[in-house]
Amino acid sequence: MTTTYNTAPRPAPKAEGAIPTTVRFDPGEAREIDRWLLELRERTGIRWDKAEVIRELLRMARTPDSILRDALMTRAQRAGG
Repeated sequence: MTTTYNTAPRPAPKAEGAIPTTVRFDPGEAREIDRWLLELRERTGIRWDKAEVIRELLRMARTPDSILRDALMTRAQRAGG
């Protein structure tokens, strides 16, 4: 089965009414993510910031046939068991 995503970026919510979420990374992981985002921007020509990428990944994980969702569930089951 092939999973397809409507990955057209949605605009960020306006500050008024938006709910902030904080994600903390250690310095090494932050550098790794920055390098990955730079590669993503170079390959796609789309300049998304970290918040946009996180929102998009979460949207993708919530789709009914999501490979990401399935992988997260498997990982959670392994960690919990």
